[in-house]
Amino acid sequence: MERASSSRSKKQRACDCLGISKECDYFGLKYQNAKGEELWLNLRNPIERQTGGGVAPLRFALRVKFWVPPHLLLQEATRHQFYLHSRLELLEGRLKVSDWASVARLVALIAQADTGDYDSLSPPNALYSQCCQIQTAESCESRPQDFLHRIVQQHKEIKAMKTSTAEYWLLKEISNLDTFGQEMFHSKFGYNGVSMIGVGPHGITVYRNHDEETQNIPYTAIQSATTQRRMFHLVYLSLDGEETSLNFKLDSSQSASGLYRAITEKHAFYSCETVRSAVTAQFIRDLKGTIISIFNEDSTLGKKYVFDIRRTCREVYDNARRALYCEAATVSLPEEKEILQKQDCGDCEDPKCKESRECLTRLLDAMLCRICMDRSLDTALFPCGHAVACLDCARRCERCPLCRADIDHCRTIYLPIELTHVDKHNPKLLSESIEPSYGNSSTEEIQKRSLPAESSVVNGDDI
Repeated sequence: MERASSSRSKKQRACDCLGISKECDYFGLKYQNAKGEELWLNLRNPIERQTGGGVAPLRFALRVKFWVPPHLLLQEATRHQFYLHSRLELLEGRLKVSDWASVARLVALIAQADTGDYDSLSPPNALYSQCCQIQTAESCESRPQDFLHRIVQQHKEIKAMKTSTAEYWLLKEISNLDTFGQEMFHSKFGYNGVSMIGVGPHGITVYRNHDEETQNIPYTAIQSATTQRRMFHLVYLSLDGEETSLNFKLDSSQSASGLYRAITEKHAFYSCETVRSAVTAQFIRDLKGTIISIFNEDSTLGKKYVFDIRRTCREVYDNARRALYCEAATVSLPEEKEILQKQDCGDCEDPKCKESRECLTRLLDAMLCRICMDRSLDTALFPCGHAVACLDCARRCERCPLCRADIDHCRTIYLPIELTHVDKHNPKLLSESIEPSYGNSSTEEIQKRSLPAESSVVNGDDI
Protein backbone atom coordinates (compact mmCIF):
# COMPACT_ATOMS: atom_id res chain seq x y z
CA MET A 1 0.00 0.00 0.00
CA GLU A 2 1.09 3.57 -0.59
CA ARG A 3 2.83 5.33 2.25
CA ALA A 4 0.98 8.55 1.48
CA SER A 5 -2.38 7.13 2.49
CA SER A 6 -3.38 7.25 6.15
CA SER A 7 -3.56 4.26 8.48
CA ARG A 8 -7.32 4.47 8.75
CA SER A 9 -7.79 4.60 4.98
CA LYS A 10 -5.69 1.44 4.61
CA LYS A 11 -7.91 -0.41 7.03
CA GLN A 12 -11.06 0.96 5.39
CA ARG A 13 -9.91 -0.19 1.95
CA ALA A 14 -9.20 -3.68 3.26
CA CYS A 15 -12.62 -3.86 4.95
CA ASP A 16 -14.35 -2.61 1.80
CA CYS A 17 -12.72 -5.36 -0.26
CA LEU A 18 -13.91 -7.99 2.25
CA GLY A 19 -17.42 -6.55 2.56
CA ILE A 20 -17.14 -5.83 6.31
CA SER A 21 -17.01 -2.03 6.23
CA LYS A 22 -20.19 -1.71 8.33
CA GLU A 23 -18.51 -3.55 11.23
CA CYS A 24 -14.90 -2.52 10.66
CA ASP A 25 -14.55 -1.22 14.24
CA TYR A 26 -14.05 -4.79 15.47
CA PHE A 27 -10.84 -5.06 13.43
CA GLY A 28 -7.38 -3.55 13.48
CA LEU A 29 -4.09 -3.73 11.62
CA LYS A 30 -1.09 -5.54 13.08
CA TYR A 31 2.57 -5.29 12.15
CA GLN A 32 5.87 -6.68 13.40
CA ASN A 33 8.57 -4.42 14.78
CA ALA A 34 12.31 -4.98 14.45
CA LYS A 35 12.27 -7.42 17.40
CA GLY A 36 9.53 -9.55 15.87
CA GLU A 37 6.82 -8.40 18.30
CA GLU A 38 3.28 -8.10 16.94
CA LEU A 39 1.84 -4.66 17.67
CA TRP A 40 -1.39 -2.88 16.80
CA LEU A 41 -1.06 -0.02 14.35
CA ASN A 42 -2.45 3.24 15.76
CA LEU A 43 -4.77 4.47 13.02
CA ARG A 44 -4.51 8.10 14.13
CA ASN A 45 -0.73 8.39 13.84
CA PRO A 46 1.54 8.42 10.76
CA ILE A 47 2.70 4.97 9.74
CA GLU A 48 6.38 5.88 9.40
CA ARG A 49 6.60 7.00 13.03
CA GLN A 50 5.25 3.65 14.23
CA THR A 51 7.04 1.21 11.95
CA GLY A 52 10.34 3.07 12.00
CA GLY A 53 10.28 3.63 8.25
CA GLY A 54 10.89 -0.01 7.41
CA VAL A 55 11.72 -1.33 3.99
CA ALA A 56 8.87 -1.01 1.50
CA PRO A 57 6.46 -2.59 0.92
CA LEU A 58 5.11 -2.57 4.46
CA ARG A 59 2.90 -5.53 5.33
CA PHE A 60 -0.02 -5.38 7.73
CA ALA A 61 -2.34 -8.14 8.92
CA LEU A 62 -6.06 -7.50 9.35
CA ARG A 63 -7.01 -9.09 12.66
CA VAL A 64 -9.92 -9.07 15.10
CA LYS A 65 -9.10 -6.54 17.79
CA PHE A 66 -12.32 -6.62 19.81
CA TRP A 67 -13.96 -10.04 20.09
CA VAL A 68 -17.73 -10.31 20.56
CA PRO A 69 -20.13 -13.30 20.57
CA PRO A 70 -21.34 -14.31 17.09
CA HIS A 71 -24.95 -13.30 17.71
CA LEU A 72 -23.82 -9.65 17.87
CA LEU A 73 -22.35 -9.81 14.36
CA LEU A 74 -24.83 -8.64 11.74
CA GLN A 75 -22.96 -9.52 8.53
CA GLU A 76 -22.09 -13.03 7.45
CA ALA A 77 -18.83 -11.72 5.96
CA THR A 78 -17.84 -10.41 9.39
CA ARG A 79 -18.58 -13.76 11.01
CA HIS A 80 -16.43 -15.43 8.36
CA GLN A 81 -13.46 -13.19 9.21
CA PHE A 82 -14.00 -13.91 12.92
CA TYR A 83 -13.99 -17.61 12.07
CA LEU A 84 -10.73 -17.39 10.10
CA HIS A 85 -8.99 -15.53 12.94
CA SER A 86 -10.34 -17.84 15.66
CA ARG A 87 -9.20 -20.86 13.62
CA LEU A 88 -5.72 -19.34 13.47
CA GLU A 89 -5.76 -18.64 17.21
CA LEU A 90 -6.68 -22.25 17.94
CA LEU A 91 -4.02 -23.74 15.67
CA GLU A 92 -1.27 -21.48 17.02
CA GLY A 93 -2.17 -22.27 20.63
CA ARG A 94 -3.27 -18.81 21.74
CA LEU A 95 -6.77 -20.08 22.51
CA LYS A 96 -6.80 -22.81 25.16
CA VAL A 97 -9.65 -25.34 25.16
CA SER A 98 -10.98 -26.83 28.40
CA ASP A 99 -10.94 -30.56 27.51
CA TRP A 100 -10.34 -33.01 24.65
CA ALA A 101 -14.06 -33.53 24.03
CA SER A 102 -14.36 -29.83 23.23
CA VAL A 103 -11.29 -30.05 21.01
CA ALA A 104 -12.88 -32.89 19.01
CA ARG A 105 -16.05 -30.85 18.62
CA LEU A 106 -14.11 -27.79 17.39
CA VAL A 107 -12.05 -29.84 14.92
CA ALA A 108 -15.25 -31.38 13.52
CA LEU A 109 -16.79 -27.92 13.05
CA ILE A 110 -13.65 -26.69 11.29
CA ALA A 111 -13.70 -29.73 9.00
CA GLN A 112 -17.40 -29.20 8.21
CA ALA A 113 -16.82 -25.51 7.46
CA ASP A 114 -13.76 -26.13 5.27
CA THR A 115 -14.54 -29.41 3.50
CA GLY A 116 -18.27 -30.06 3.95
CA ASP A 117 -19.84 -33.40 4.90
CA TYR A 118 -17.67 -36.33 5.91
CA ASP A 119 -16.77 -38.59 3.00
CA SER A 120 -15.44 -42.02 3.94
CA LEU A 121 -13.85 -42.40 0.49
CA SER A 122 -11.78 -39.23 0.83
CA PRO A 123 -11.68 -38.14 4.49
CA PRO A 124 -9.90 -34.84 5.27
CA ASN A 125 -7.00 -36.52 7.08
CA ALA A 126 -4.62 -33.63 6.38
CA LEU A 127 -7.02 -31.19 8.02
CA TYR A 128 -7.53 -33.54 10.98
CA SER A 129 -3.77 -33.79 11.50
CA GLN A 130 -3.36 -30.03 11.33
CA CYS A 131 -6.18 -29.37 13.77
CA CYS A 132 -4.86 -31.99 16.19
CA GLN A 133 -2.27 -29.36 17.18
CA ILE A 134 -4.97 -27.69 19.28
CA GLN A 135 -4.03 -28.12 22.92
CA THR A 136 -6.08 -28.11 26.09
CA ALA A 137 -5.60 -25.77 29.03
CA GLU A 138 -4.66 -28.76 31.21
CA SER A 139 -1.24 -29.68 29.80
CA CYS A 140 -0.91 -32.64 32.18
CA GLU A 141 -3.80 -34.49 30.53
CA SER A 142 -2.66 -36.73 27.70
CA ARG A 143 -4.50 -37.01 24.41
CA PRO A 144 -6.95 -39.96 24.24
CA GLN A 145 -5.96 -42.92 22.07
CA ASP A 146 -9.22 -42.78 20.12
CA PHE A 147 -9.06 -39.01 19.60
CA LEU A 148 -9.17 -39.23 15.79
CA HIS A 149 -12.15 -41.59 16.00
CA ARG A 150 -13.98 -39.05 18.18
CA ILE A 151 -13.36 -36.33 15.61
CA VAL A 152 -14.75 -38.51 12.81
CA GLN A 153 -17.85 -39.34 14.86
CA GLN A 154 -18.44 -35.67 15.64
CA HIS A 155 -17.99 -34.83 11.97
CA LYS A 156 -20.57 -37.44 10.94
CA GLU A 157 -23.10 -36.13 13.46
CA ILE A 158 -23.18 -32.67 11.88
CA LYS A 159 -23.84 -33.93 8.37
CA ALA A 160 -25.67 -31.48 6.06
CA MET A 161 -24.72 -28.52 8.25
CA LYS A 162 -24.08 -25.43 6.12
CA THR A 163 -20.68 -23.75 6.09
CA SER A 164 -22.01 -20.54 7.63
CA THR A 165 -23.75 -22.53 10.37
CA ALA A 166 -20.58 -24.46 11.20
CA GLU A 167 -18.63 -21.20 11.42
CA TYR A 168 -21.29 -19.72 13.71
CA TRP A 169 -21.23 -22.67 16.10
CA LEU A 170 -17.45 -22.69 16.22
CA LEU A 171 -17.52 -19.02 17.25
CA LYS A 172 -20.24 -19.86 19.76
CA GLU A 173 -18.07 -22.61 21.27
CA ILE A 174 -14.93 -20.49 21.62
CA SER A 175 -16.90 -17.55 23.05
CA ASN A 176 -17.37 -19.71 26.17
CA LEU A 177 -13.62 -20.26 26.64
CA ASP A 178 -11.83 -18.52 29.48
CA THR A 179 -9.24 -16.99 27.15
CA PHE A 180 -11.80 -15.72 24.62
CA GLY A 181 -10.93 -12.18 23.51
CA GLN A 182 -7.76 -12.01 25.60
CA GLU A 183 -4.66 -10.26 24.33
CA MET A 184 -1.54 -11.82 25.84
CA PHE A 185 1.61 -10.02 26.99
CA HIS A 186 4.71 -11.91 28.14
CA SER A 187 6.62 -10.82 31.21
CA LYS A 188 10.41 -10.62 30.96
CA PHE A 189 11.97 -13.72 32.58
CA GLY A 190 8.92 -14.20 34.81
CA TYR A 191 9.60 -10.89 36.59
CA ASN A 192 8.00 -10.73 40.06
CA GLY A 193 6.58 -14.23 39.61
CA VAL A 194 4.40 -13.18 36.66
CA SER A 195 4.74 -15.08 33.39
CA MET A 196 1.90 -13.63 31.27
CA ILE A 197 -0.78 -10.96 31.46
CA GLY A 198 -4.05 -11.40 29.57
CA VAL A 199 -6.26 -8.40 28.82
CA GLY A 200 -9.81 -9.50 28.05
CA PRO A 201 -13.38 -8.17 27.86
CA HIS A 202 -13.94 -8.30 31.64
CA GLY A 203 -10.55 -7.43 33.07
CA ILE A 204 -6.96 -8.54 33.49
CA THR A 205 -5.83 -12.11 34.11
CA VAL A 206 -2.39 -12.60 35.68
CA TYR A 207 -0.73 -15.95 34.95
CA ARG A 208 2.02 -16.83 37.44
CA ASN A 209 4.93 -19.25 37.31
CA HIS A 210 5.01 -22.86 38.54
CA ASP A 211 1.37 -23.56 37.65
CA GLU A 212 0.12 -21.25 40.39
CA GLU A 213 -3.49 -20.15 40.44
CA THR A 214 -4.31 -17.34 38.02
CA GLN A 215 -5.44 -13.98 39.37
CA ASN A 216 -8.39 -12.10 37.86
CA ILE A 217 -8.56 -8.33 38.27
CA PRO A 218 -11.81 -6.75 36.98
CA TYR A 219 -11.73 -3.33 35.37
CA THR A 220 -13.83 -1.91 38.19
CA ALA A 221 -11.05 -2.73 40.68
CA ILE A 222 -8.26 -0.98 38.76
CA GLN A 223 -7.22 2.33 40.30
CA SER A 224 -4.34 3.34 38.03
CA ALA A 225 -1.98 1.99 35.38
CA THR A 226 1.31 3.58 34.35
CA THR A 227 4.30 2.64 32.22
CA GLN A 228 7.94 3.65 32.38
CA ARG A 229 10.03 2.18 29.60
CA ARG A 230 9.69 -1.60 29.97
CA MET A 231 8.10 -1.47 33.43
CA PHE A 232 4.35 -1.59 33.97
CA HIS A 233 2.83 -0.51 37.28
CA LEU A 234 -0.75 -1.43 38.21
CA VAL A 235 -2.69 -0.35 41.32
CA TYR A 236 -5.95 -2.14 42.09
CA LEU A 237 -8.31 -2.95 44.95
CA SER A 238 -8.07 -6.48 46.30
CA LEU A 239 -11.04 -8.53 47.46
CA ASP A 240 -10.46 -7.13 50.96
CA GLY A 241 -10.78 -3.57 49.66
CA GLU A 242 -7.10 -2.77 50.15
CA GLU A 243 -4.96 -1.04 47.56
CA THR A 244 -2.51 -3.48 46.02
CA SER A 245 0.23 -2.78 43.51
CA LEU A 246 1.62 -5.08 40.86
CA ASN A 247 4.82 -4.49 38.90
CA PHE A 248 6.23 -6.48 36.03
CA LYS A 249 8.74 -5.99 33.25
CA LEU A 250 7.94 -6.62 29.61
CA ASP A 251 10.17 -7.46 26.67
CA SER A 252 10.29 -3.90 25.32
CA SER A 253 8.96 -0.41 25.90
CA GLN A 254 6.61 -0.88 22.94
CA SER A 255 5.09 -3.94 24.63
CA ALA A 256 4.61 -1.97 27.84
CA SER A 257 2.88 0.82 25.91
CA GLY A 258 0.79 -1.79 24.10
CA LEU A 259 -0.34 -3.27 27.42
CA TYR A 260 -1.37 0.15 28.72
CA ARG A 261 -3.22 0.84 25.48
CA ALA A 262 -4.96 -2.58 25.51
CA ILE A 263 -6.25 -2.11 29.07
CA THR A 264 -7.63 1.36 28.36
CA GLU A 265 -9.19 0.56 25.00
CA LYS A 266 -10.77 -2.74 26.03
CA HIS A 267 -12.20 -1.17 29.17
CA ALA A 268 -13.72 1.63 27.07
CA PHE A 269 -15.02 -0.77 24.41
CA TYR A 270 -16.66 -3.37 26.66
CA SER A 271 -17.56 -1.46 29.83
CA CYS A 272 -18.39 2.15 28.88
CA GLU A 273 -21.45 3.70 27.28
CA THR A 274 -19.30 5.90 25.05
CA VAL A 275 -15.63 6.69 24.53
CA ARG A 276 -14.75 9.63 26.75
CA SER A 277 -12.85 12.64 25.48
CA ALA A 278 -10.16 11.97 28.10
CA VAL A 279 -9.32 8.82 26.13
CA THR A 280 -9.54 10.18 22.60
CA ALA A 281 -7.63 13.38 23.41
CA GLN A 282 -4.69 11.75 25.21
CA PHE A 283 -1.39 12.23 23.38
CA ILE A 284 2.35 12.53 23.88
CA ARG A 285 5.03 14.58 22.10
CA ASP A 286 8.58 13.93 21.09
CA LEU A 287 11.41 16.26 22.10
CA LYS A 288 11.06 18.57 19.12
CA GLY A 289 7.30 18.80 19.52
CA THR A 290 7.64 19.50 23.24
CA ILE A 291 9.96 22.45 22.57
CA ILE A 292 7.63 23.88 19.90
CA SER A 293 4.58 23.45 22.18
CA ILE A 294 6.19 25.81 24.70
CA PHE A 295 5.65 28.62 22.22
CA ASN A 296 2.58 27.25 20.44
CA GLU A 297 0.33 24.87 22.34
CA ASP A 298 -1.82 24.20 19.26
CA SER A 299 1.09 22.88 17.24
CA THR A 300 0.69 19.32 15.94
CA LEU A 301 4.41 18.83 15.42
CA GLY A 302 5.61 15.69 17.15
CA LYS A 303 2.12 14.87 18.48
CA LYS A 304 1.40 11.18 18.87
CA TYR A 305 -2.03 9.95 19.96
CA VAL A 306 -2.05 7.13 22.48
CA PHE A 307 -5.42 5.55 21.58
CA ASP A 308 -7.39 5.19 18.35
CA ILE A 309 -10.67 3.70 19.61
CA ARG A 310 -13.75 5.50 18.27
CA ARG A 311 -16.80 3.55 19.44
CA THR A 312 -17.84 1.21 22.22
CA CYS A 313 -19.30 -2.26 21.67
CA ARG A 314 -22.86 -0.96 21.89
CA GLU A 315 -22.13 1.96 19.56
CA VAL A 316 -20.53 -0.31 16.95
CA TYR A 317 -23.59 -2.59 16.97
CA ASP A 318 -26.06 0.30 16.72
CA ASN A 319 -24.03 2.04 14.02
CA ALA A 320 -23.86 -1.14 11.94
CA ARG A 321 -27.61 -1.72 12.24
CA ARG A 322 -28.35 1.84 11.10
CA ALA A 323 -25.94 1.56 8.18
CA LEU A 324 -27.45 -1.74 7.01
CA TYR A 325 -30.98 -0.36 7.40
CA CYS A 326 -30.17 2.75 5.36
CA GLU A 327 -28.50 0.62 2.71
CA ALA A 328 -31.59 -1.57 2.42
CA ALA A 329 -33.95 1.42 2.40
CA THR A 330 -32.19 3.25 -0.43
CA VAL A 331 -33.15 0.81 -3.16
CA SER A 332 -33.68 2.69 -6.43
CA LEU A 333 -37.00 1.85 -8.05
CA PRO A 334 -37.46 2.16 -11.83
CA GLU A 335 -39.69 4.93 -13.11
CA GLU A 336 -43.05 4.22 -14.73
CA LYS A 337 -41.76 5.23 -18.17
CA GLU A 338 -38.95 2.69 -17.92
CA ILE A 339 -41.44 -0.03 -17.04
CA LEU A 340 -43.66 0.83 -20.01
CA GLN A 341 -40.70 0.88 -22.37
CA LYS A 342 -39.63 -2.61 -21.39
CA GLN A 343 -40.37 -5.39 -23.84
CA ASP A 344 -43.62 -7.21 -23.20
CA CYS A 345 -42.97 -10.81 -22.24
CA GLY A 346 -46.54 -11.95 -22.68
CA ASP A 347 -45.49 -14.41 -25.39
CA CYS A 348 -42.44 -15.50 -23.45
CA GLU A 349 -42.21 -19.27 -23.08
CA ASP A 350 -40.07 -19.08 -19.97
CA PRO A 351 -41.58 -21.28 -17.21
CA LYS A 352 -41.20 -18.49 -14.66
CA CYS A 353 -43.14 -16.06 -16.84
CA LYS A 354 -45.91 -18.59 -17.37
CA GLU A 355 -46.11 -19.29 -13.68
CA SER A 356 -46.28 -15.57 -12.90
CA ARG A 357 -49.12 -15.03 -15.39
CA GLU A 358 -51.05 -17.96 -13.95
CA CYS A 359 -50.61 -16.68 -10.41
CA LEU A 360 -51.82 -13.23 -11.44
CA THR A 361 -54.86 -14.69 -13.17
CA ARG A 362 -55.76 -16.77 -10.11
CA LEU A 363 -55.34 -13.73 -7.87
CA LEU A 364 -57.61 -11.59 -10.03
CA ASP A 365 -60.23 -14.35 -10.19
CA ALA A 366 -60.13 -14.69 -6.41
CA MET A 367 -61.07 -11.02 -6.10
CA LEU A 368 -64.29 -11.53 -8.10
CA CYS A 369 -67.72 -12.51 -6.82
CA ARG A 370 -67.96 -16.29 -6.84
CA ILE A 371 -71.63 -16.14 -7.87
CA CYS A 372 -71.78 -13.75 -10.83
CA MET A 373 -68.01 -13.68 -11.58
CA ASP A 374 -68.52 -10.14 -12.84
CA ARG A 375 -68.25 -7.68 -9.95
CA SER A 376 -65.61 -7.26 -7.29
CA LEU A 377 -65.81 -9.19 -4.05
CA ASP A 378 -66.85 -6.59 -1.47
CA THR A 379 -69.27 -8.20 1.02
CA ALA A 380 -68.86 -10.56 3.98
CA LEU A 381 -71.64 -12.88 5.15
CA PHE A 382 -72.41 -13.33 8.83
CA PRO A 383 -72.34 -15.16 11.14
CA CYS A 384 -70.08 -17.53 9.12
CA GLY A 385 -67.77 -14.67 8.02
CA HIS A 386 -67.17 -15.88 4.46
CA ALA A 387 -66.40 -13.24 1.81
CA VAL A 388 -67.46 -14.79 -1.49
CA ALA A 389 -69.94 -12.43 -3.14
CA CYS A 390 -70.59 -8.89 -4.27
CA LEU A 391 -73.22 -6.71 -2.67
CA ASP A 392 -75.99 -7.45 -5.21
CA CYS A 393 -75.54 -11.23 -5.05
CA ALA A 394 -75.27 -11.21 -1.27
CA ARG A 395 -78.64 -9.47 -0.96
CA ARG A 396 -80.24 -12.27 -3.00
CA CYS A 397 -78.76 -15.13 -0.98
CA GLU A 398 -80.42 -16.70 2.03
CA ARG A 399 -77.60 -19.17 2.76
CA CYS A 400 -73.82 -18.98 2.41
CA PRO A 401 -72.69 -20.61 -0.88
CA LEU A 402 -69.71 -22.21 0.89
CA CYS A 403 -70.90 -23.56 4.23
CA ARG A 404 -74.70 -23.41 3.60
CA ALA A 405 -75.23 -21.59 6.90
CA ASP A 406 -78.16 -19.20 7.23
CA ILE A 407 -77.26 -15.55 6.59
CA ASP A 408 -78.32 -13.16 9.36
CA HIS A 409 -76.74 -10.01 7.95
CA CYS A 410 -74.04 -8.76 5.57
CA ARG A 411 -71.30 -6.19 5.91
CA THR A 412 -69.33 -4.30 3.33
CA ILE A 413 -65.60 -4.98 3.32
CA TYR A 414 -62.90 -2.77 1.85
CA LEU A 415 -60.00 -4.56 0.17
CA PRO A 416 -56.70 -2.83 -0.67
CA ILE A 417 -57.08 -0.70 -3.76
CA GLU A 418 -54.18 -2.55 -5.43
CA LEU A 419 -56.25 -5.76 -5.43
CA THR A 420 -59.19 -4.16 -7.20
CA HIS A 421 -57.29 -2.80 -10.22
CA VAL A 422 -55.67 -4.56 -13.14
CA ASP A 423 -52.40 -3.30 -14.63
CA LYS A 424 -53.83 -1.44 -17.63
CA HIS A 425 -50.37 -0.90 -19.06
CA ASN A 426 -50.14 -4.59 -20.03
CA PRO A 427 -52.69 -5.43 -22.77
CA LYS A 428 -51.70 -9.10 -22.67
CA LEU A 429 -52.87 -9.41 -19.09
CA LEU A 430 -56.10 -7.61 -19.97
CA SER A 431 -56.90 -10.18 -22.63
CA GLU A 432 -56.01 -13.17 -20.44
CA SER A 433 -57.72 -12.09 -17.22
CA ILE A 434 -61.08 -10.77 -16.14
CA GLU A 435 -61.02 -7.15 -15.08
CA PRO A 436 -62.90 -6.40 -11.86
CA SER A 437 -65.46 -3.67 -12.20
CA TYR A 438 -65.17 -2.32 -8.66
CA GLY A 439 -62.64 0.34 -9.49
CA ASN A 440 -64.33 1.30 -12.82
CA SER A 441 -68.01 1.37 -11.85
CA SER A 442 -70.09 4.23 -13.18
CA THR A 443 -72.13 6.49 -10.93
CA GLU A 444 -75.40 4.87 -12.05
CA GLU A 445 -74.08 1.37 -11.28
CA ILE A 446 -72.94 2.43 -7.81
CA GLN A 447 -76.37 3.90 -7.13
CA LYS A 448 -78.04 0.67 -8.27
CA ARG A 449 -75.78 -1.41 -6.00
CA SER A 450 -76.27 0.82 -2.98
CA LEU A 451 -78.78 -0.20 -0.34
CA PRO A 452 -82.06 1.54 0.39
CA ALA A 453 -81.80 4.40 2.84
CA GLU A 454 -83.81 2.65 5.49
CA SER A 455 -81.50 -0.40 5.59
CA SER A 456 -78.06 1.27 5.26
CA VAL A 457 -75.86 1.86 8.27
CA VAL A 458 -72.84 4.15 8.45
CA ASN A 459 -69.27 2.76 8.85
CA GLY A 460 -70.01 -0.79 7.75
CA ASP A 461 -72.54 -1.73 10.43
CA ASP A 462 -75.29 -4.29 9.86
CA ILE A 463 -77.12 -4.19 6.52
